Amino acid sequence: MNTKKTVTAIFMAVGVLLITTLGGCETHAPQEEVRSVDWYEANDAERAAKLSECKTSPRSIDATPNCVNASRAENNARANTQWGTSSEGVRTVPTLPSPN
Repeated sequence: MNTKKTVTAIFMAVGVLLITTLGGCETHAPQEEVRSVDWYEANDAERAAKLSECKTSPRSIDATPNCVNASRAENNARANTQWGTSSEGVRTVPTLPSPN
């Protein structure tokens, strides 16, 4: 009968140890809301702030969804300002090959 109590105590101790060890695995910092590329295009100040934050610590957050979306929005904003307008005749409408 003593052996049964010992085995039960060992299993309970292992169970408690396992629960306390795994309980500490969920202590992540709260994640920020993921903003879309369109949102960053519409919010210039927030886009600039996020890009600055991403550039200060590139190893830890540069590949996060918000950094990627802010970077894409910045690329879109720059593309619209660096190319000529349609009145200047610089842009052309892409043509699709006709189906034969």
